[in-house]
Amino acid sequence: MLSRRVVSSVRFASSATSSAAVVKDGGKPVKPPTYRRTLPGHKPLNMLQEEFPNQGDATGHGPRLYDYHDMAEKVRSLPTATEKIEFVNPYEREWNSVEKTWRRQWHPQLMAPRKAWNVPSIPRYFDSLDFYKYITKCRVETENFDRFYKGIVPPTKKFEARLLESLDASEASNSVDLPEAERANRFLRNVIDDAMISLAHNVELLQEYRLSHSARCESFWIRSGFLSMYDKKEIGSDTVERKLRYANRFIGDDRRKLGELSFVLRDELAAQLRSTKPLRQLFDLTSEEATRPVFDEDVKVEEDIIFSPKVFNMWPDKDVLWQCPGYDSDSNETHKYGRLAIKDMSALNTLSDYWKVEGEEAESVRRDAMTACAVSSLFSWLNAQAHCLGYTQYTDLDRPLVSQLVLTDGNEFFFALAQLNTLAINIDVDGFVNDRSNVCFVDGPHPLFVEEKETGEGEGKTKTVKKVNQHVLSRILQMVLKE
Repeated sequence: MLSRRVVSSVRFASSATSSAAVVKDGGKPVKPPTYRRTLPGHKPLNMLQEEFPNQGDATGHGPRLYDYHDMAEKVRSLPTATEKIEFVNPYEREWNSVEKTWRRQWHPQLMAPRKAWNVPSIPRYFDSLDFYKYITKCRVETENFDRFYKGIVPPTKKFEARLLESLDASEASNSVDLPEAERANRFLRNVIDDAMISLAHNVELLQEYRLSHSARCESFWIRSGFLSMYDKKEIGSDTVERKLRYANRFIGDDRRKLGELSFVLRDELAAQLRSTKPLRQLFDLTSEEATRPVFDEDVKVEEDIIFSPKVFNMWPDKDVLWQCPGYDSDSNETHKYGRLAIKDMSALNTLSDYWKVEGEEAESVRRDAMTACAVSSLFSWLNAQAHCLGYTQYTDLDRPLVSQLVLTDGNEFFFALAQLNTLAINIDVDGFVNDRSNVCFVDGPHPLFVEEKETGEGEGKTKTVKKVNQHVLSRILQMVLKE
């Protein structure tokens, strides 16, 4: 009897050898057997439980890779972008009262619905830049920002005059009982309006743009690589074990415990500018710039970057998930490509006081927070645009998408330009190679007013006056004019 069981076990193990999800001609992996799971095999308790599958089945990567390609085929078969979004949406509704009432003890336990981690519109943690870069797979470049606006030299005189008028009107409205956020958003909308009006007499192309105020802008995505959330270190032990079989599913993860967390960003943009044609790509997807790594080689991502989202003040969101870059995917919107958005960052001042940072540290923390905000906002906006165009995380981009962002609290202006190169960041297994990374170029922050010395009355006398920073004015106009 014992020998018969051993022979049976070996027979099943040998049949698994040819069932790995290896890619054959045509690029489609072979379907693994139904008894193979995406979880790695557990340690056998005795010799009867020993199996000898190939590496793909032993780690669970083979079945997972097949699931990914099978999902991609199903997504491609759907005719509209709305159906594709609904199909890949990880949202799971709450159990209703009837389902809870009619469950009996012999029924399987009701599994908690999957929730997405809500990424704050403005980072709520003082050291979150690296984590934001990881969950968006976006590297940050602080140099060579000017090269993308080379040759665009707009006149700033009219814009400066209109901007000063808007500032006076904003100060006069302080007596009106308005929330601080609404007052700030009104001023930011005026900034975009003034920029476009000052250029409208020379640039006919502005007539084809669509300016939206307070448009709903939100998107969801899935990021892989969070299997370390299941690592456990027993008291008195020096070894870290990854316990997946009996562990509770981590919040936001797939029910198969793949370490693939879902995220959602419900952004708060003051205004956004869209057009019927996309911005010109910064570089091609086949170039070396599109495949540069997000972090340096000496950075230990799993140890130094990946933590629970709760560390960065993110919390589970049980609301319905949407892909909405300022319009709904089924609204027949003609202006689908985002060009420029402006966002209020005045809440960062309150957070800086709460974090109690001062001096050079305060400047560094503030700059990193603005960079993290630019990374998340631009990725979310571009991600929603890509989904409304028919791309998903299972059917990656075949052309890059570009958008711009202005962050300001009214005193300082921070500029960002991002290119979305890939959406396929929801799987991390052997056999799936995606070297592409997204990129965000940043510049700033720059003060709106700068002090300059002027010659006063009398010989050798000078005085210091405050003037509008011409670099800020020029950069805003350059972003409006960029094609």
